[in-house]
Order: sequence, then C-alpha cells, then structure tokens
Amino acid sequence: MGSAGCVAYLFERKGSLAVAAGKIDEDTLMGIAIDAGADDLKNSDGTFEVTCDPANFNKVHEALQQNAIPTENAEITQLPKVEVDPPDMESARKVLKLIEALDEHDDVQHVYSNMKITDAMLAEAEKG
Repeated sequence: MGSAGCVAYLFERKGSLAVAAGKIDEDTLMGIAIDAGADDLKNSDGTFEVTCDPANFNKVHEALQQNAIPTENAEITQLPKVEVDPPDMESARKVLKLIEALDEHDDVQHVYSNMKITDAMLAEAEKG
C-alpha cells in the first residue's frame, strides 16, 4: 500500500455532470455548458458527460438548472488522465473485487480507478 496521494499524478480534479442523452440534443447542451465554463462534452452510452474545472462547477450546474436540464449525477471528482485496459478478465475481476472491498471499508470515502471498465466486464465479474 502507498501513502495518501501517492498516485494523485494519475488523476485530475474535475467537475463532472451527467445528463441523459434523451433529455436534450447535443448541440444545445454543448452551447449552454461551454458558455457557462465547461471544458468538454462527451456522449457515452446514452449519457452526455460534461466536464469542467472545479472552480466553474457551480456555474455550469446552475446554467443547466436554469435551462431545465436535469442532471443524473453532478460532482467534483478525480478523473483518470489515461485509462488502462486490464490484461485479462481474471485481472479485471481481481481489481473490481479490490475496489469493492475498499469501497465497503468504513474509513474509505472514495475509490478512484484508471482501469477501463466496460459493461461486459462488470457483467462477467458478477458471474464469477
């Protein structure tokens, strides 16, 4: 185990807001978010992921609320700078099991990972 913050260089602190893709079209959302100070907008599995600098988080969140755009999730989080693929399914299963164990520990508030986790990987991990 490492000391607190020993892998912080692998992540960057960002505001993250998730909006259901069916609620608004991408161009409209991008215009509102960018005007409010967002850095990026990605469409991922039926959800638009808006990212911004933590200093602009409240401004972006308020702009979405003022335009009646509901967010599924809005938080300041640690996003990986580079995501890595697990070498095999067994390794992925072990990492997911470790993440779950850490998350259940009373002293742990948040667990961040830079492993690229797919829905298929989660389904496979639940089987085994």
